Amino acid sequence: MAVVGYVPFDPDGTSTEAIWVADAFRCEIRQPAGVPDLNRRPPAPPPDLTSLAEPLAPLLRARWVIAEGPGGFLWAALLRSFGFAGGVTILPYLNPRQWWDVAAAAVYRRFRDPRDRVFLGSTPSARIYRRLGIEPRIGEPYGIDDRRFRLRPRPFEVLERFIIPRGRLLLFAGRCQADKDLYRLLRVALKARILFPDLQVVLASHVIDEDYVATIRRELGPESGVHFVERPGFDELADLYGAADVFATAATSHFETFGRAPAEALACGTPAVAPRYDGFAEVLDQPGGTLVGVEIDEDGPRVREDELLRAVYDVLSAPRRVPSRVIAEAAHRRFGRSRTLRLLAHVVAEDPGPAPPFDLPPADLALPAAWIEAIAALDALSPVAALRQLWTYPDHEALAAFDADFVHAVRHALCDVAPASGHEVRAEEAVACR
Repeated sequence: MAVVGYVPFDPDGTSTEAIWVADAFRCEIRQPAGVPDLNRRPPAPPPDLTSLAEPLAPLLRARWVIAEGPGGFLWAALLRSFGFAGGVTILPYLNPRQWWDVAAAAVYRRFRDPRDRVFLGSTPSARIYRRLGIEPRIGEPYGIDDRRFRLRPRPFEVLERFIIPRGRLLLFAGRCQADKDLYRLLRVALKARILFPDLQVVLASHVIDEDYVATIRRELGPESGVHFVERPGFDELADLYGAADVFATAATSHFETFGRAPAEALACGTPAVAPRYDGFAEVLDQPGGTLVGVEIDEDGPRVREDELLRAVYDVLSAPRRVPSRVIAEAAHRRFGRSRTLRLLAHVVAEDPGPAPPFDLPPADLALPAAWIEAIAALDALSPVAALRQLWTYPDHEALAAFDADFVHAVRHALCDVAPASGHEVRAEEAVACR
């Protein structure tokens, strides 16, 4: 039985994803215990590097290691500094958003092995990582749960459970936080209610920033057609997707690279509307998907509200809708976990060989001058010396002062999206989730 090491996004937690890999490929999973979270910079002073040798020792004998989050680049460097000779698959999940992420990628380049794989959930995100010297591939190995998110037999029963009147339904599912731009979405939804008086607006979320939504809770409620569904179960969420007439989002977030919520909605046969931004452009490139334009103001990229309203109107008033079955079947082919997990088949291969080349131009993304200078200093060192320099670097706080400027540049780069109609991205013999 092949042994695969696994460092989850939260190294202290139980990794559901690791269980999926073990079940899919009949392999043994080894997860380190008592290691720091490298998706955030360790507190100063950081633990001595040599103290990580013991918890990482079980992974050193694995054929392959999967590491989640932007800190996965640093885990790969650490493992190889301790003598690891296998391959590493890195699943960053997030766009780089701070000096620590960029520095981790810079150190990883010194330890990179040709067999390594890096998967990003969108073309714009992959281009940003290319700018940092990483050779990524486009794909979301864990896709969506195609056993749960599919055409549902009795989805409307969920409305009675949450006391939501029957009628047209616009659904948002995801974090209720500022980067999701809920106020902009609600402005559109309330205008749509003037056109469709029976329209109910549902915000389904497991993560709610109460300070951010305070005005919504105070000013809007069921009498205005706006309903909060907090911490729905997975089956309840799938039923909400199935009961909705349209899924809509105004988010132009710089965090996630893969549009998971609209992918789940499409898999349930529900049309989805989203900005042409980051992973949305590729996820919605199928029957039932509608993209709307993005404009840039002093605060950064924002969805065009008039286009979003028009798109919602078109979906709700369409005389001949795309059949739910057609929408769901296309989404399952593209995002179903039973298919996308094949992207990780290399972790148990006898000889996976080097990662296939993928010609992807880097994003036009400027780095702060201070970061360029610091990275050049790391590049001048040996790989192990560069790792130690990053680990104990005294100027992290000074370099982190440029994080906000970098995020601003990243958000602009994520607008650089071209339609991907007819474009298939492949990894080895598997069809990648776009």
